Amino acid sequence: MKEEQDILRKVGTRNPFQVPEGYFESFTQELMSKLPEKEAYVPMEEPSLWMRIKPWIYMAAMFVGIMLSVRVFVGEPHEEDFPITLLEAEQLTDEDWEFIASRAMIKDYALYEFLTESEN
Repeated sequence: MKEEQDILRKVGTRNPFQVPEGYFESFTQELMSKLPEKEAYVPMEEPSLWMRIKPWIYMAAMFVGIMLSVRVFVGEPHEEDFPITLLEAEQLTDEDWEFIASRAMIKDYALYEFLTESEN
């Protein structure tokens, strides 16, 4: 605290910077004269039909490209035959069918509908 008082006594509290006389009186006029003239407002043109639908066309093309590239990397879908023959299916026991049905994530009602439709 004492050091601060000593510094204030040596330097003083007077501001060493001063504004020239009449500086702010003509400041606004000088600044406005240095700025460029304001351009007249020109309303934007109405966008054409192509400009309005172009983003949608590009987005559709992007999705088509993604689908094609996935098809190239993954390959075409294959129709696989049923994994067991009819003769093998007839030889399966009821416990085997219960196990297969529990692993196939088929709801009981859907299985019931399938079985009743196939009997008719």
